[in-house]
Amino acid sequence: MHEPIHDIKTERQNVSAGLPAVYKIAPAAFYVVAAAASLLSFYFLLSKRAYQASEAAMQGRLHAAQGEAAGLVAQQQSIVDEAKKAEAYAKWLEGCRPLQPVTVAVGRSMGKESTVAELSLTRNPELPAHTLMQLKIDGGSGGQIENTLDAIYALSYQTYSAQQVKGPQSTDFQAILIHTEN
Repeated sequence: MHEPIHDIKTERQNVSAGLPAVYKIAPAAFYVVAAAASLLSFYFLLSKRAYQASEAAMQGRLHAAQGEAAGLVAQQQSIVDEAKKAEAYAKWLEGCRPLQPVTVAVGRSMGKESTVAELSLTRNPELPAHTLMQLKIDGGSGGQIENTLDAIYALSYQTYSAQQVKGPQSTDFQAILIHTEN
């Protein structure tokens, strides 16, 4: 009984002999396996905690990157929206031409017997390059509209959908003026 590893089955007189000596390693193997299992469990516990910490750090970095990406996308979208507004404004400005030269050209094109009774220049808000001109001329000869149109054509405008109504003492003219680049 003083041996550190005892035989699993002790020898009994007249009954049976003890187990072979090889079986004495079974208890030793049990203790070695139990110690190894404890060490491996501790190692896996530490590995699991390290994995969870790295996973939490990666999730934090992922959320930070997604927030930064969303901020950049929002900033890019605001820049695109601003560019679209600026482009529409630039197109509107490009299409807008001052109308004062047209009114001066109409006034200067009048003959001695002709007067401008009404002149209306209305710009289309969606197509600023298109201006509706309504002109009423009192008196004058039949060629007065041609003289006025020649003066307008000299300013690089073309007429579209022109309509003319001649009365006994007046002429009504209506057309859409479109500026053309030379």
